[in-house]
Amino acid sequence: MIPINDEQIAEMATAVRRGKEVYVHREHGRVLIADDPERNLQADPEVFEIIMQTVSTDQESYLHIERLSAEAALNIMRAYVDRVRDQELWQALTYALKRPRPFQTFKGELKRYPKSYERWRNFRQKRYEAYVREKLETDTTTE
Repeated sequence: MIPINDEQIAEMATAVRRGKEVYVHREHGRVLIADDPERNLQADPEVFEIIMQTVSTDQESYLHIERLSAEAALNIMRAYVDRVRDQELWQALTYALKRPRPFQTFKGELKRYPKSYERWRNFRQKRYEAYVREKLETDTTTE
């Protein structure tokens, strides 16, 4: 099993959620997170290039934890909506998911409810951490 602690899993989950490239060395658990400058103008192209070169020279040693698909991310949002008890918020979030630009609309609606927004962030983080754990466990069982 790849030696990874909870703090690293949380860091990887946040990076995956933000659309960054995440690689884990299968033997010693070194985590490499690369922010693609083509997707994020604030990303450092030199750091990205160094990380990508490091990974490409020894691809078999690294597990790539891919970003979630848009549909999988939407499913996390739907799962959260299923837990909402406030009727007004539930309706607003349900409608937000059906509108164009559901990610922005959903976030906008939640920001009107600060306590629910914080609950959403915690819920989302736990789901992304579960995704990362699943990828790590799946990789170790396939070797």
